[in-house]
Amino acid sequence: MLSRVSSGMGANMTNLAENPQSTATDKPLGWAGFALLGGAIPAVLVALDQLSKWATTRFFDLPMSICSTADPRLTHEVSPIADLSLLCNRGISWGLLQGDSSVKRWALTVFAFLMTLALLYVLRKTKDRLGQFSLCLVIAGAVGNAIDRLFFGAVTDMIDFSDIGFKFVFNVADSYITIGVIGLFVSSFINDRREKAANSPKSED
Repeated sequence: MLSRVSSGMGANMTNLAENPQSTATDKPLGWAGFALLGGAIPAVLVALDQLSKWATTRFFDLPMSICSTADPRLTHEVSPIADLSLLCNRGISWGLLQGDSSVKRWALTVFAFLMTLALLYVLRKTKDRLGQFSLCLVIAGAVGNAIDRLFFGAVTDMIDFSDIGFKFVFNVADSYITIGVIGLFVSSFINDRREKAANSPKSED
């Protein structure tokens, strides 16, 4: 899904450069901007994600590394809508592809870091601000979960809306990825509209 969106954005880069309807901010990142959106901001977001996971494990009086040795399934009711849970997700985002396998663990870890490198390359080439910030969020989410999987063999999930019928327990990094992917789709849609508007024949006066 991410590759489809990224390729769609890449295909629009040249057209946006020549599109008179583009704004002044539609330009590739300089090295300072790349360091900010590809390094500094993701680092802060990853730190917040890791802090939320540490705080959750401490709330249940467990070490942050609990997922490397056990598979706790704990829940503390916070409200009629949302609860604080502690689950070890050995699959991918939103608790998909569950199952304990060392091969899958390392395959997903390597894939996450390779995807991060690919996203950094796309970020460097992306011109629109929405696309750039969306990629920044996806990078932060991918790295945040990859760190868990690398050190503990599983990702710590804690945000639980099962009281209102949403069965997936997720974490802050998953939220980054979800918001970022939505932003990429919106960015791709806007860029497609710009391209079509630029290529359409102008009406005669």
